[in-house]
Amino acid sequence: MTSSGAGGPQDPANHQETAQWWATPPTGTDAGQPVTGADPTMLNYGTAGNQYAPPPQQFPPNYQSAPAQQAVPNYQAAPGYQAAPPVGGYGQPQYQPGPPPMNTIYNNQPPSGGGGGKTGWIIGGVLGLVVLVGIGIAAVALTQKDKPLTTLGNDKKAMDGNYSMDKVGNACSLIDPTVLTKWSTTSKGSPTHSETKPTDYSGGRLNCTAGYSGQSSTSKYHTNEADITLDVTFLSAYGKPDYDSWKSYDTGTTGSGRSSGDVTGLGSQAYWHAETRDYSSFTVLDYTVAAQDSNVSVKVKISVDRGSGETITKDDVAQVAKDQVQKALTGLRKN
Repeated sequence: MTSSGAGGPQDPANHQETAQWWATPPTGTDAGQPVTGADPTMLNYGTAGNQYAPPPQQFPPNYQSAPAQQAVPNYQAAPGYQAAPPVGGYGQPQYQPGPPPMNTIYNNQPPSGGGGGKTGWIIGGVLGLVVLVGIGIAAVALTQKDKPLTTLGNDKKAMDGNYSMDKVGNACSLIDPTVLTKWSTTSKGSPTHSETKPTDYSGGRLNCTAGYSGQSSTSKYHTNEADITLDVTFLSAYGKPDYDSWKSYDTGTTGSGRSSGDVTGLGSQAYWHAETRDYSSFTVLDYTVAAQDSNVSVKVKISVDRGSGETITKDDVAQVAKDQVQKALTGLRKN
């Protein structure tokens, strides 16, 4: 079978006749020798079984090649490595990073799979628990507003007791400061006093201080003084009566010039405490009597300062102190 074309009839069995001009070696070229003087882009070199070697490149004057890169010992190309095509025949292979490994976090983004959603649920649950605990505490506080914890002290019924300060406008009216004239004759001024009203959970408090002074009969340089102090506290919903702490403090210290003991017939319980201090030109006696009954604690302290040579009868001071405690209890008792 023959075909016709630009060169006339051709025989398919004769491949030489089907070759085109651009695949035909130039005239004068021996078989098996490299083709010279032909356009390399227009030649089919694969048919000859030889690889094309590009002709030497002409470098411009003053051209300096780039410094050779140091080889990396035992370098192994990373997965996905692709060499970039050479530029102008001089470039070095360019590293093209491959796809990122699996389960790797980029750009500070959380990995897929819903981990962030779980964290949100956990935080929300913790916040909800805190809110519920706060609500529970507030509810307990509200329910206990009118019900003090009995484990901390006494209930409101015990606060009421047999004594009250409702009728007391001046704490000094509960005692008689003039009893001090037995040791000194001139008042130091108006007595000072304070009254603290009770609350739902705390008892009231009363205080009075009065004093007298006078010239010593044995020394013109010394002034005799006599002072009295009244303290009254009512039982609160919490804690113990102040009588307990008073007694612990007064009777807990012993030594020269100190003595103490119990007092009978005064409230449900009472004690006394005395301390004498001798100086070169005067003597001071502090005498305390305190009593506790029902919901009230009462303490009276008398301090007498006498010049050298002037006697102080402890029994006289003790009796005055006990009388003043009893007077205060009577004035505070409910009718």
